[in-house]
Amino acid sequence: MTGGHMALRARVGIILAGAAALTLAINDVSVPFSYARGFTPPTVVLARFAFLLTSLVVLLPVLGLSYRLPRTHMRHALGSGVATAIATLGLLGSFAYIPVGLAVVVLYTFPMLTVLLECAYARRFPGIIEFACLIAALAGIGIAVGFNDVAIAPIGILLATIAALGFAASIFWNSIKLRSAEATIVTFYIAIAGVITTALYLAVTGNFAVTPQPGFSAWVPLLVTCFFFTLSFLAMFKAVEFAGGAPTAMLLNLEPVFAIGLAALLLGENLTLPRILGSALVIGAVVVSEIARKGKDVAVEPVG
Repeated sequence: MTGGHMALRARVGIILAGAAALTLAINDVSVPFSYARGFTPPTVVLARFAFLLTSLVVLLPVLGLSYRLPRTHMRHALGSGVATAIATLGLLGSFAYIPVGLAVVVLYTFPMLTVLLECAYARRFPGIIEFACLIAALAGIGIAVGFNDVAIAPIGILLATIAALGFAASIFWNSIKLRSAEATIVTFYIAIAGVITTALYLAVTGNFAVTPQPGFSAWVPLLVTCFFFTLSFLAMFKAVEFAGGAPTAMLLNLEPVFAIGLAALLLGENLTLPRILGSALVIGAVVVSEIARKGKDVAVEPVG
């Protein structure tokens, strides 16, 4: 492969990574429109995992990939999928209580939580930069949450925090136990676990509900979030293939920026000064943390 061709692939990968961040944000912002039509948060989560699973059933043979993983990898992929499902239930649940932009900012502490898990696994203390970035991110959340002109529901912050912990656990799990596995097939098993976990949650809670409104238009918001959720996965995987893990991870940090802007534009969420400053502090801390780890392998997985 020539240098020019490799440079072109890298540029395409960068574009795809940016597209993945944007489609994740569109997916986030479209969720409240589904709630307005009468869908419950767990119902939306089930639909997204089912749409992703169906898409992968079709795509894996097209990509020349098998549905199978070695048994050990399969168990770890299913376990990671359970963590992802819990995280997704938490994130989409938080959208029902707090602004989408704020929920995504809280969610994006997950890269630093992943670092803490890696430190615990390696039996070492976080470095100065890692610790400083974590403190800065927590301070940013405190500013964004604590200095608002409207009351913020604590349950929403709790659910977004659960989402951050769940995604951190899933990514850490993948990076430790599934590093050598084919990522697209791993995602297939994560989607299976997501469908099963969410379906069990719905069976226990009885919280399944679809729109009571007649006509196809009532289902459009749900289809939009499912489509963009799946599209973000596909764009992310191609971005990693073309540009590498580290550049892709850096560009995925644009998701909260896009989400905050789209939420203000489409949902009418207020861009208060504390929210802007707090969000900037969180995003900046994540970026600095990623730069500090630039020389290491980066586990990348789309969230939201």
